[in-house]
Amino acid sequence: MKKTFPFHGVFGIILLILSEILSLKKVDPFYSWFYCFAWWSYILTIDAIIHRLKGNSLIVNRTKEFFMMIPWSIFIWLIFEAANLSLENWYYISLPHSTVERWLGYAIAYGTVLPGLFETTELLESIGLFRKSFTKNIHISRETHIVLILLGTICLVCSVLIPQYFFSLIWVGFIFLLEPFNYRFGGRSLLKDLEEGNPRRIYLLLIAGLICGLLWEFWNFWALSKWVYIVPFFERWKGFEMPFLGFLGFPPFAVQAYVMYNFISLFRFGRGWEESTDRLNPERRTRSLTTVLTAILIGSFYVLIFRAIDFKTVDSFYPRLKDAYWIEARYREELPKVGIATLDELFSKTREKKERDELALRLLIPKEELIHWIEKAQLVQLKGLGVENLRLLDGVGIPSISALAKEDPEILYNKIGQAFQGGVSPRKTKIRIWVREARKKVKSSE
Repeated sequence: MKKTFPFHGVFGIILLILSEILSLKKVDPFYSWFYCFAWWSYILTIDAIIHRLKGNSLIVNRTKEFFMMIPWSIFIWLIFEAANLSLENWYYISLPHSTVERWLGYAIAYGTVLPGLFETTELLESIGLFRKSFTKNIHISRETHIVLILLGTICLVCSVLIPQYFFSLIWVGFIFLLEPFNYRFGGRSLLKDLEEGNPRRIYLLLIAGLICGLLWEFWNFWALSKWVYIVPFFERWKGFEMPFLGFLGFPPFAVQAYVMYNFISLFRFGRGWEESTDRLNPERRTRSLTTVLTAILIGSFYVLIFRAIDFKTVDSFYPRLKDAYWIEARYREELPKVGIATLDELFSKTREKKERDELALRLLIPKEELIHWIEKAQLVQLKGLGVENLRLLDGVGIPSISALAKEDPEILYNKIGQAFQGGVSPRKTKIRIWVREARKKVKSSE
């Protein structure tokens, strides 16, 4: 078979470079959707590299399986989003106001999880990594399977019910719970690999998980709409947005995603994404009624968890000029006429004193009032703080980043709680993040 570099790889490289440049220039949709552009560019590119290396790739040769993987990727990640409703380990900031746009963004972003992990795994395999790895054969008894299932159940239950101390177990629980079923019912099994002394697949998945974890955090860091972690005990020292120790969770997560997808494959007559499983049992087909009912159940799950994410995990929406309640309505209408259509532009075009004086004169407002607008515009976008959180800070007399930087997080938490009794107060961790970011801003401007 002739090994070529498919066109979708060229497209992926161009799209990745273009999205990086235009995102830095804050050009939409690349600015707002940067994370999605970056990941799909990466997936297209490495799939083409895989095809060039061995003449067979997921997109080119296992196309049906590739597109089948995307909705299952969304489904699997939503399981962890559902768990996060209890864990509260991450939250989303600066998301679009439109529900349609926001939900489409969820689907496109979550749809990259499995393709990204498995394409990376196959790339590592294609270059021969761990080709000669082996271990001593081991026998895994039926009793061991039962112990693993119980261990997996305990991990998942403890992570959800006692998240303060056992939150990390969510990233390994499904490995122990589901892998014995994959083994016993003839699916693609990592336990079977260990019995045969072949740990290569596990090694590949662990490295792929670490690579994807680094890329997830790198691209998330530069994105407008993004997630922020509030992991207990490890919030201070971070690489991008992730606490350094949190990177240890990505390798087992890759193994877990592989195990979960193989478990789903048991209900598809063993067919999977790998070359060895893609064409298994071709004569067997899922009944149309089963397919329709499965699609309805999965779609309902999407809607349920998307709504839950909107309600509990989304912390802020991207602040628009029309949301700037601290600016009188007539001036919000006037600002676009003088070349300021966004809050970004309000402070990017008023950095110099001369620019501020000219704008104040054109709007016929006191210079002090304009400075107040600018300070609030900077504060509302600090770490995706958002309009609703800005109202909380307004309520306790914090008008600017410099004022926030002077606050003690514990005292500020109590102030907000007392000022808005009966209301929903931000968690202490979020307040610590705001104060820390404010201090960084003040220090960098000195």
